[in-house]
Amino acid sequence: MAADGLRNRRDSAKQIRRLRQELGEMTLAERLRIPGLDYILKNQARIAKVEKYPDVRRRSVVELAERCNYFAEHAEQVVRMALALFDQTQTAHGLGAREREWLEYAALLHDIGVHISYGRHHKHSYDLIKNGDLRGFEPEEVEVIALVARYHRRGIPKRSHEGYGGLSPALRRAIKTLSAMLRVAEGLDRSHQQSIAALAIIPGGQDYLLQIHPSGDTELELWAAQRSVAPLERVLRRIVRFEVAANRVKRPSATTRSPQKTAKKLGQPTKASDAAPLGRRRATPLTAPAAGGTTR
Repeated sequence: MAADGLRNRRDSAKQIRRLRQELGEMTLAERLRIPGLDYILKNQARIAKVEKYPDVRRRSVVELAERCNYFAEHAEQVVRMALALFDQTQTAHGLGAREREWLEYAALLHDIGVHISYGRHHKHSYDLIKNGDLRGFEPEEVEVIALVARYHRRGIPKRSHEGYGGLSPALRRAIKTLSAMLRVAEGLDRSHQQSIAALAIIPGGQDYLLQIHPSGDTELELWAAQRSVAPLERVLRRIVRFEVAANRVKRPSATTRSPQKTAKKLGQPTKASDAAPLGRRRATPLTAPAAGGTTR
């Protein structure tokens, strides 16, 4: 039977014990004649992937990302930023481990729509996730992950959007919260250079201070995060201010591609001044503030 044919198959423990006993009583020559025992030689890559990602849910997400030629370093950085936002604001949003996992997988897959085209890649990401044969997920979970990825840029969730209006109020609230975090996390790696080593969120009386610890030039990241923060402010019900820490942290892993070349490849602005207007937010100097200062 093909490996895909084993999906959702159930066997009792009694059957497994009986098979184990029968195999143990066979000679080596007899066991070698059993059909399918050459599976390991023919499927070494698949077996290696299973060993690396034993959880079928995570493995199927990674396989979909790889089939779509995703930007692994960028996706993993966005995952780190998104989960940091989730963990450090949990007292405000009140979501749990299940929603955290959805955010992680949506962050990993958010840009796979670029595999089709950049201009509408958020919608292409939604379609690819919905039809990506993700294993181990309930249909509603796939819908949530796809919608969170869709809303990482441009539009915000609306009841009229495909898939969103039919969900429960609790799931719609989760999508609003998770997609707001993903927007900011995406902005925090706008250059695809992983120039932020860590971030810390410091709660105040009426706001949050999001402190960025840079490992490189974060001008574009700070601009993009400020431009994308409004939905997060709404779900957290607090203003989010930004501050760049004075001390630069060593970058976890070096990259050779310049921010300008990466942005040009993806059709993005190569610097903040080339981008669209900020709308309701006025542009502010994007240099690191003096000690104790903030930028907004």
